[in-house]
Order: sequence, then C-alpha cells, then structure tokens
Amino acid sequence: MKIILLHGDNSLKSYERLQTFVDVAKKRGWEVKKIYDNSQKLSEILNGVSLFNKVFLFILDDISLLNKNESVWLKNNINKIDGTLVIYHKDLIPQTYLKLLPVSIKKEEYRLPKLVWSFLESFYPKNGKNVYFIYHELIKNEPIELVFYLLANHVRDLFWVREEIKSVPYPTWRVGKLAKQANKFDKKALDEIIELLAKADIKSKTSQDNLSDALDFIIATKLE
Repeated sequence: MKIILLHGDNSLKSYERLQTFVDVAKKRGWEVKKIYDNSQKLSEILNGVSLFNKVFLFILDDISLLNKNESVWLKNNINKIDGTLVIYHKDLIPQTYLKLLPVSIKKEEYRLPKLVWSFLESFYPKNGKNVYFIYHELIKNEPIELVFYLLANHVRDLFWVREEIKSVPYPTWRVGKLAKQANKFDKKALDEIIELLAKADIKSKTSQDNLSDALDFIIATKLE
C-alpha cells in the first residue's frame, strides 16, 4: 500500500492537494472510500479490500483513528495491502505522532508564510496602522481570498475563546495566545467585526464589493 500524508497549517493548499488525488483516482476508475467510522478498526477496513476486485483510494481525515496499535499494524502490513491511503490533517502533525507512521510513507507539509501569523496576531484594537502595513505586504504575494478566510477563522476563534474557552480544542499554549488577544477587544467590537466579515463575504460572492476594500474598511474603523 502506498501511503501519503498531507498536513500543515495551510489547510487550503493541503485540501486542494487532497482533491487532486480524488480527481485522479476517479479518472482512473478507482473506488474512493473515506474512513470515518470509529466503530471499526482501520486495520479491519483496509483488510477488507481483498474481498473486492477494485483499486481503492482510502482517505483518512481523523488521525485519532490511527492510534498506536493501528500504526504498528500498518507498519507490519503496509506491503501486504493493495491501494493508496491518504492521511489528511488540517494542521501540523506533531513529530511524536509522525514517528508512529511507517518510514516509507510520503509526507507533504503545507505551511503558511510567517507574515500570515504576524497579520493575524497583530489584529487587535489600537494597532490599526501596523495591521494595515502587514496586511498590504501580505496580499502582494498571497490571494486576498486566502487572507480573508484565515482572518475570518481567526476572529471566530477569538470569539470562541472569549465565550467558551474550555471547549476550544487547541493546545494550551495556543488557547492562551488567543485569550490574550481576545481580551484586547470589548464584546461589542468583536461582535461587530464578525458581522462585517460575514457581510463582506456575502457581498464579494454577489459582486457587490471586493474583499480587499472590505478589509481596509474593517482595519480603519475597528482597529484604530
């Protein structure tokens, strides 16, 4: 079995890569099977391919299904199974987890530019000039759609941390950074930014406005 790992904080790029694998598999007449049932072991699912006269592309996007025992089984049986397994994760996978996987797998890591994180982490009230500068440097090389998407998700996380911090499924260090940033907003300001981002998204999709102007407006009016 061929195994490919797609991971990294640039989830849009890694997802595009995943879709490429799916499209190619379908053109070749392969059976595409997403593994999501945690009531059945991964080893049982992969073993079952021998019962069918088909070529399979398996997609695993929940790495919790690939625990230590299943990883050991995979290492021992990788050459006995037909098909291709794509392991997809929307963030960076820790090195401790990578060590559990067979050494022969192909690893593809998709990272966001450091300037993206500078932009997101600087996005708070009374920092508008700095945010504006970083933002316009960023969109010189990155699509505005990606920047908007990442900012919308980041603001959502700030809201989430502020409202229900115990349910946020991120590492402690990341939750702490989000909480510190969220505390720089008053409740009204963060709510208004979320509303403006939602309206900008709708308007851009109906050609009523462009995302760049919308973000300029939000930075100028909400972060000064």
